[in-house]
Amino acid sequence: MSLKITKQRTINAEFNVVEEGATVLVKQTYISIDENAVSSVQENLINAELYAKYRQEMRTDERALRDLRYKVEDEILADTTTGA
Repeated sequence: MSLKITKQRTINAEFNVVEEGATVLVKQTYISIDENAVSSVQENLINAELYAKYRQEMRTDERALRDLRYKVEDEILADTTTGA
C-alpha cells in the first residue's frame, strides 16, 4: 500500500467596480495550478464597457493576480524540490 498526495491549488478572482453606488462584476478569472506548478487560466469578461472604462485599474489588479499566481507556482515547486 502506498500513499500519493497531489497538491493542487485554485485561485478565483472577481474584478468589481462601483458604479452609481452599486458593485458591478466586470471580470472573473479562475486559475488552477497543478502539482507540477503548471497553471490553467480561464477568464470571463462580463462587462466589456466597464472594463474599458476602468482599464488602468483592471490592469493593476491583473498584475497583482499574475504575481500571486507566480508566487503559488513557486511555492508548489519549492514543495516538490524539498519533498514536502
